[in-house]
Amino acid sequence: TLSDIDGNLRVGADTYFISEACEYVESFLSFFPYLAIILDVEEDHLDYFRDLDHIISAFHRFGALVPNEGAVVVNGDDKNAMAAVRGLSCNIITAGLDSKNDYYATDITFDERACAHFTVCGPDNEKTTVQLSVPGIHNVSNALCAFAAAKRFGLESNAIAGGLKRFGGADRRFQFKGDLNGVAVYDDYAHHPTEIETTLKVGSAITKGQLFIVFQPHTYTRTKALFRDFAEVLSKADRVILADIYAAREPDRHEVSSADLAREIPGAINLHQFSEIADYLKAEAKAGDTIITVGAGDVFRIGELLLKEND
Repeated sequence: TLSDIDGNLRVGADTYFISEACEYVESFLSFFPYLAIILDVEEDHLDYFRDLDHIISAFHRFGALVPNEGAVVVNGDDKNAMAAVRGLSCNIITAGLDSKNDYYATDITFDERACAHFTVCGPDNEKTTVQLSVPGIHNVSNALCAFAAAKRFGLESNAIAGGLKRFGGADRRFQFKGDLNGVAVYDDYAHHPTEIETTLKVGSAITKGQLFIVFQPHTYTRTKALFRDFAEVLSKADRVILADIYAAREPDRHEVSSADLAREIPGAINLHQFSEIADYLKAEAKAGDTIITVGAGDVFRIGELLLKEND
């Protein structure tokens, strides 16, 4: 959901159709893009995919849907994404932090909200100053891919930079929910270890005190398959509270639980009810601390519960 368009769908003119596509059950192979953007390729959705090679193969077939006159913009810093585009017949445009890419960033600095200011260097030696309004180094990579795609369609660099600055982010992507007696409350959709690590980096950069992560694992299969990765990345937070696993489409076969995960994370606790978690946070979080609710389920309701009670 984007506040700029007051929803998740906007019907415009008939020249371009832009969509976010998902690789789950290879549903993105039903599209026929003229231009595709591949940001990263990692192990996920292992209830469907056999392994990483299967995922890379699916992304390769997605890229192969692009006609020869079209293009694939790819994060050139991601080795799996680069493996996915190897051998494609269409134009490949790379974007990323490394100077080997067609579009790359230099002079990266961050403001107090962890939003980046940087210079985009393009293949024609053109340099464009960009200021983002969304936080984190990962959004520099995302912005570079967006910049490259927009250039492919003939947009002027300064116009692209203006659009990037105006973009305020999507709901549930490090979204500020409110202030609880000096405690900043955020919500983030991250449900994969790499996404959570990115969220932790941004949270650590902006908090003035302790960083509280309230994580609701999403699906039993993902939690089981990436169990060690979840434990490792969550151990980097100051305080970790685990809600029960959000089952989504899956039955509980009693093979893994949030309590199992909590035992692997120093100081972590597993609380079952959202009201319990809210009470715990009210008692433990102090002014200057930051709370982030994390997960693809309904964990965001905890932050809303906290803030509602504070009204």
